[in-house]
Amino acid sequence: MAESIFRIKKAVNGIKSRQLGLSGPIRIQSVKAIKSGETHYNYLLTINGRKFLLRLTSVRKDDRGKNSWGAARINIEFNGIKSIEKLGIAPKIYYKDASCKVLSKPFVISDYVPGKPVTRMTEKDLKSLALLLAELHNIHYVTGLRSEPVKDYNKEYIKKRVDRITDTGFKYVNRHFKADLMEAYQKIERIRLKRQKLSVIHGDISKDNLLRTENGLKLIDWESVRLSEPQFEIATALERLNLNGRKRKLFLLEYLKHSGKESLAELGEYEKIRCFDRLLWSIFEFVKLKEGITEKEKARQKSPLKYASNAHKEFLRCKSLALFPKESIFIILSNPKA
Repeated sequence: MAESIFRIKKAVNGIKSRQLGLSGPIRIQSVKAIKSGETHYNYLLTINGRKFLLRLTSVRKDDRGKNSWGAARINIEFNGIKSIEKLGIAPKIYYKDASCKVLSKPFVISDYVPGKPVTRMTEKDLKSLALLLAELHNIHYVTGLRSEPVKDYNKEYIKKRVDRITDTGFKYVNRHFKADLMEAYQKIERIRLKRQKLSVIHGDISKDNLLRTENGLKLIDWESVRLSEPQFEIATALERLNLNGRKRKLFLLEYLKHSGKESLAELGEYEKIRCFDRLLWSIFEFVKLKEGITEKEKARQKSPLKYASNAHKEFLRCKSLALFPKESIFIILSNPKA
């Protein structure tokens, strides 16, 4: 559930002006709800003639009245952006509150980046994004930024989910798919990634997080910024932006040109891990909705069919990457028998 404008104004009035980089008393000209993301509600604030963005986690408190997940996400976002502030690649962030005492959910306040959403990636956009990511990935160390190599992040997460899906009591997928899933997982397990030099990555490349501005393409929503393998970010961009054929070739050539790299080592392996990860995620988001345990999604009245569709899409992509046999069939069961 979103926050009332009245409560937001009250919360902002309780912040010291210097904490927002302002001088003189705070004067709120306007508060406006704008497009929200998967995990946040966004509000455009005009304060003392300047525009700010307030991002409020859309995750409700748990049964004990706590919002530990939302608080953790807010802390990661604030600390991550603060750690790269001097690089000038993300909006300046000013304030956070993870207590849920000021507003009902944790929130941060940062500069507002004006621009138009990207609905279709043009060749100019692809070149601009490739340059932006190449520059970002050439930064290999930032004090205070969390480190999260792909192999460490995926190993435990993937194993737990595969075990649950292949369990005889799991009723949301067809029986033959379980055997094929285990074989696909064994292929993922056999991937031995070479030790890579970690870089700063945005962590959530998508059209929703790209803006066309007066100064070119900009990345927003830096809540997932971390040190990790740049190949995984490139694999994410290829999948999320649906870059195939000529567009894929253009993007990769442009990225290599600006990054100074001769090639993207093991990119295909990172694509397999990324695809398999997203397949599992989509299945479990579907299950959460069917079992009625995701309050955030229930509040937004999202259909489980969206995640069923996502799961089928990721399955077909995994098949194209030879993780599943050509004859493999995947059916997600909307009304499984108990």
